Amino acid sequence: MNDFQHIKEQWQQHQTPLPNTNINEIIERSQEIKRKQQITKIVLGITVLILMAFFFYVSAYKNTRAFWGLGLMIGSLCIRIIMEYFSSLKKERFPLYQNMLAFNQQLVNYYKSRRMIHYLWTPVLFASYVFGFVLLLPVFKQQLSIGFFKYIIVSSIIIFIALAVLIGFQVRKELKIIKSLQ
Repeated sequence: MNDFQHIKEQWQQHQTPLPNTNINEIIERSQEIKRKQQITKIVLGITVLILMAFFFYVSAYKNTRAFWGLGLMIGSLCIRIIMEYFSSLKKERFPLYQNMLAFNQQLVNYYKSRRMIHYLWTPVLFASYVFGFVLLLPVFKQQLSIGFFKYIIVSSIIIFIALAVLIGFQVRKELKIIKSLQ
């Protein structure tokens, strides 16, 4: 028997277990990101529906300030939903059976696009949402009692701060997960 045949037989008899933990970890973290993106789209979609119902309930199309305020709020949320949709679509298009180098490059590109969304677009859209709300304040002041108006001011400040902290925390967590997959 020649050396090549001997090496070939030894190779076929040699059974090395594949390291599944790394693959399973990547799959698990990827699923976690997918689940969070899905939750984000659902929450933003429900918020858009509520704002649209409010838009028609208060006949915002009759008041320019209310129109622009609610329009900015709804528009910024819709843009964010579209961004999340295309981002998840981009991730879903990763070919499952490709070499690790190509997969890693796609993951790096995905990470860069998510960073752009989180560090550029999220603050811009959040600011436009808050600006839309600020545009509504004179309408609220005119239409509501002074006590309820003050309640809206105080609660909105608390909610916007809490929302900014929550968004920041979630962004850092997602980017940390994506970076660990590289």
